[in-house]
Amino acid sequence: MNAAERRHVDAVRKVGCVVCRRFDATGLRTEIHHVAEGSGLRSWFSIAGLCTEHHRGATGLHGMGTKAFVRFYRPPGDSEFGLLVWVNADLAAARR
Repeated sequence: MNAAERRHVDAVRKVGCVVCRRFDATGLRTEIHHVAEGSGLRSWFSIAGLCTEHHRGATGLHGMGTKAFVRFYRPPGDSEFGLLVWVNADLAAARR
């Protein structure tokens, strides 16, 4: 991971869980989730911050499975890639 990637990861982690921010949840420690279809190439710029529960818990992306998670939380575009829209909005708000 280079310096620019590290700065981005740190900024995403700092704004916290993109789901908790929208659904008034308390949020636990923020984990980094790589947004990519299947076993596609992972990028440190294509990530979303998710708390432990929303990442791998019973109500999380890996716990529920991507399709059920997307149906339940309805990110933009009804896709896992909508998490990136939320991340960008949160990063922009944090810079204000």
